[in-house]
Amino acid sequence: MNGRLSQTMLVAVVLTIASAPLFASQDLRGGEWDAARKPDRSILFDRYMTRLHDALKLTSAQEAAWTQFSNKMKPVNMDNSRTQDWKGMSTPDRLDKMLANMKSREKTMSERAANVRSFYAALSQEQQRTFDRGFQEFQARHHRHGQHASRDGHGAM
Repeated sequence: MNGRLSQTMLVAVVLTIASAPLFASQDLRGGEWDAARKPDRSILFDRYMTRLHDALKLTSAQEAAWTQFSNKMKPVNMDNSRTQDWKGMSTPDRLDKMLANMKSREKTMSERAANVRSFYAALSQEQQRTFDRGFQEFQARHHRHGQHASRDGHGAM
């Protein structure tokens, strides 16, 4: 009996190891991973902004502020620092590059925060609450889907 259990466990381990490459090439839904299946950030952004615009029920006087806000919030492409050959860099050079990237992201975030504050000031209190709820939902969805800047090279919205 003990030998049969060992045999069964050995077969299970072998099958698991043999199937690892198959599972590594598939996403969690079982399909082959294809970069083309990853949604275009600009399309997702446009959908989010359309829903937010509709939910805010902006007045005609607020539309100019909305246009300025939405144009400044469009996703930007990151530089090629993520695709650069890090293997050939010395540790101090890597640290300098990482620090430069962090400063660039901080500058972008500061500009976006100022843009949000400016638009937010143009909203009524009810619209501000709607905006807050929408942003919280966006953040929750953004984090739930693993779209952190540190993982895929893209910043928030």
